[in-house]
Amino acid sequence: MKNQTFLIYCLMLVSIFCSSCQADSSAGTHPSAPSVLNADQAPQILPKADASISGHQLKLMLARSADEKAKGLMFFDSLSENEGMLFVYPAPRLMSFWMYNTKIELDLVFFSDQLLVTEFIEAMQPGYGLLPSQLPRYVSQQPAQYALELKSGMIKQLGLAVGDRLDIPITLLYSD
Repeated sequence: MKNQTFLIYCLMLVSIFCSSCQADSSAGTHPSAPSVLNADQAPQILPKADASISGHQLKLMLARSADEKAKGLMFFDSLSENEGMLFVYPAPRLMSFWMYNTKIELDLVFFSDQLLVTEFIEAMQPGYGLLPSQLPRYVSQQPAQYALELKSGMIKQLGLAVGDRLDIPITLLYSD
């Protein structure tokens, strides 16, 4: 009798557990397309630095740690024309970016170790709600040490060209 009671109790627990799992999985939402924003899905707040390029003043968020670079501009709803995010690396390397969980179209500028523009990519498409396998990779053609994401259209608006120099206090440019 004890064994039967124990068995019935276990079956009831399994039944309750399975029904709650079904309720959670039936919501049909994909983790990259949340209906409610939680702390992991909020835009990151990073220190900003004053910088300039081609005579234009910018306020740049500095992504220096691996975690900051990985999150990048995910979940941002907008950027102003003078804002951007500068990705800082300790040495030149080939770079690859994607737009995972990014809601806004962006331009991408690559810089040498001397902070000179080496190349750029315009109008990277938002990837919010897409699976990682659905996202294109935006890859530098040559090694770069810094990359700057700006609101789409800013490369043209600022008149950027290969060889332009980013002016920013060098002491801010350290990386993990």
